[in-house]
This record gives sequence, C-alpha cells and structure tokens, in this order.
Amino acid sequence: MRRCGVVVIVGLLLGAVTPMHAQNVRCDGTLLELAVVEESTSETDRFQFALRLEVQATSKKAALTELNRRLGTVRRKMSGLASGGLIVSAPRTYTVGNTTASPQRHQATSRITGEVSRSNYDPLIQQAGRLPGVSLQGMTSLSSTDGARSLQQQLLERALARGRRQAESTQQLLGLSQLRLIRIDQRSGGGLLRTSALSRSEKSFDPSEAPKPRQSIRLNLDYCLN
Repeated sequence: MRRCGVVVIVGLLLGAVTPMHAQNVRCDGTLLELAVVEESTSETDRFQFALRLEVQATSKKAALTELNRRLGTVRRKMSGLASGGLIVSAPRTYTVGNTTASPQRHQATSRITGEVSRSNYDPLIQQAGRLPGVSLQGMTSLSSTDGARSLQQQLLERALARGRRQAESTQQLLGLSQLRLIRIDQRSGGGLLRTSALSRSEKSFDPSEAPKPRQSIRLNLDYCLN
C-alpha cells in the first residue's frame, strides 16, 4: 500500500478565537492552523462498468424499437458476467443531419451501468466490444466496503499523528510548553474508492494492471500553544 502526506501551515495567529462545532473555544496563547493531507491506494475488489447503447433510424419510433431490441441483447449477454442487476437509463432521442448530403435521421441512446468481478473484467470488456451499437465508456476500480473503512481509519490516524508532530515542532521552535488540539475539520475523498481503469496486457485486459482505487483525507487542525 503506497501513501504520501503533505502538511501546510495555513496561519499563525496570536490571541485568536476559533469555533469548535457549535461552541466557541478560546485560545489565550498562539493559535496554529494546519492543513494535513494523507492519501493512499487500496486493493481492487471489483469494477463498475458503463456502456453506451446507440442506434440510428429513419424515424423516432424505429430508433426506439431498435434500441429496445439491442438492449435485450445486452441484458442477455451481460447477465452471466455482471454482479447483481444492471442500471439502465431512460432513452434519449435526437435528430441528426438535415442536409442534402446527410438526410435527417433519428438517434436513440441509453446508458447501462453495473458491476463486475475481477474474474469477469476481461470477458465483459471483450463481450461489450462485440455488441452492435455498444461502446464501453469506462471501467472504474472499486474497493470493498471493509477495505474502504479500514483505509479511512488508517488515513485519519496518520493525518492526526502528522499534524501532532508538526504542531510539536512549532511549539519547540517558539519555546512554548503546552499544546492543545481545539478543532478538527475533516474532508474526505470518500465512499467506495474509484479510479478510471482500462489496462491492456498482450492478449487480454488484466485487472491487476488497472489503476488501484485511491482515497484521500484532509484535516484542518487548530492547535492552541502556550
């Protein structure tokens, strides 16, 4: 697991007052404001795929009819590969072309998303590439829920420890003896971890070569130094 961290000293104020949640916490000494960022990657548990289904016809009715037919084919082909159900957006219709060289036609599109396991990563990509009117819009790496929570906890612990070390270093430079954390503001790149992924080995797409999901956490920390 790779990680990196950044600490930025945002401000150094004397005798300042800073809010902590809904109440005011007074600092009668030196207020040190820090921004701490930690980020890391986790192992890929599965992938989310996005497909675009598109057809053109001479009329809107014909376009929607053909879209429905092809959608049925996509459902059949994906049923053995996708984990769980598919999410299909409502169709959208457009008119394209309206010139002598390009007579007007009607286009219908829909977006299909779902999840696929690591073992079905390459089969789904190969199958999607063979279906008429279907284009693969992307594959997104996802971590497991437990993996995301565990990494979030690790990042929080690292960020707090890094902020504490920076505050202690500043405290020593100023020759002060007391240090008190009075505010924590947490910002996270959260939920299930996502990274756009589409890697290619010699003969197939290898899930181990896809970019791993990444998560970050940012803490704004206020310390009171005396």
